[in-house]
Amino acid sequence: MRPVLITLLGVLAAGPSLTGAGGGIGAGMARAEPNAPTRGGDTHSDTNSDIPDDTPGGSGGGPQVGHAEDLGSIAAQITATRAHLDDLNHKMSVAAEQYNAERIRLAEAERAAATAAQQLRTADVAVRHASDRHRGLATSAYRSGGLEQLSILLTGDPRTALDRAGAVDALSRRQRAAESDLRLARHDQTEAKQAADETRAGRQRLVDSLAERRRGLEESAGEQGRLLDGLIARQAELERQAREREAAALRARKAAEAAAAAETARQAALERDRLTREAGLVTTAGNAFAAAPALPAAPPPTGGSGGAARAVQEARAQLGKPYVWGAEGPDSFDCSGLTQWVWGKAGVSIPHYTGDQWTAGRRVTRDELIPGDLVFFGADLYHVGIYIGNGQMIHAPRTGEVVRIENVWWSTFQGGVRPGA
Repeated sequence: MRPVLITLLGVLAAGPSLTGAGGGIGAGMARAEPNAPTRGGDTHSDTNSDIPDDTPGGSGGGPQVGHAEDLGSIAAQITATRAHLDDLNHKMSVAAEQYNAERIRLAEAERAAATAAQQLRTADVAVRHASDRHRGLATSAYRSGGLEQLSILLTGDPRTALDRAGAVDALSRRQRAAESDLRLARHDQTEAKQAADETRAGRQRLVDSLAERRRGLEESAGEQGRLLDGLIARQAELERQAREREAAALRARKAAEAAAAAETARQAALERDRLTREAGLVTTAGNAFAAAPALPAAPPPTGGSGGAARAVQEARAQLGKPYVWGAEGPDSFDCSGLTQWVWGKAGVSIPHYTGDQWTAGRRVTRDELIPGDLVFFGADLYHVGIYIGNGQMIHAPRTGEVVRIENVWWSTFQGGVRPGA
């Protein structure tokens, strides 16, 4: 599609303004790696000044009614915005996996806090029992008239003095032991309270961090939606101008130019429709994410059997379901949520986080891949899919898209993992 679009725009665009359009209106449509980081150091800075133009009705230099903006310029703006969107999508994928990792850490912190709280309760009970025993022995010593050995020997029946002295000595030893036990119990209580306070504070820090990551994803989703709205507006402007050029070419009886303009308009309309669907999925994903509480990660699911074959079968059953950050099924997924789900159905428990899944089985090379293996991408392991053979994988790509079959992104491939091996 891209060479055709370049040719069409080359025919239609006046002068050299098409230079740098980067593939015209089709830029991004045939991207092999939609989540890969944008390449080129100046792309991000170039698109920052372009962002206001992406908002329909904005004050930037975007298309305005009645302004015959050059088709090549519009195509260049589309390419720049698409590059910015790709960069944002990559950052959101990384942030989503960090969010998943934080949920796992929060679950661990919840368990640690519960253990520390139980230990503190046990320590409190031990102090109470030690205090009661110490108090009881002190009362017994008081009632016995004190523990002065000389007083015992000089009072009462001399024939029982040694017996009385032995009893009092035993009581004294028990009292000293009770004092020692009470000191140890109080020491344990202090340590248990300190541990409980620290685990509670650690848990709260994770809760706050998770909330911050959540806000970051929601803000990025808003930016993603604005960029898509801008792309939709530009494609509509491109289609409008192409239709005008088609009409002018027909009036001038220039059939070739009219046909090229008509094709450009058709492609722009198709891309606008695709972007509109993508924007709708982004909105749906954002709403679903906002409605879901920020909870600690649940224990990885397990059940069923069948190994790799069952995992691939389950992956195929999820085709068409939307991507949502942090989602782990059954109605929506993110990338590591999908791989966790399908391998859980195959009887193998793996965590909902790419970083942990990377160590959740035997590492395999590209040449060793078999259907069912997990395939990882990016030096930061920002994405994972499930290999199905013939150089293809099933994965949940990113917001705005659905679980689908796609060629493996070999250029950013980091390695494979065979769960349960």
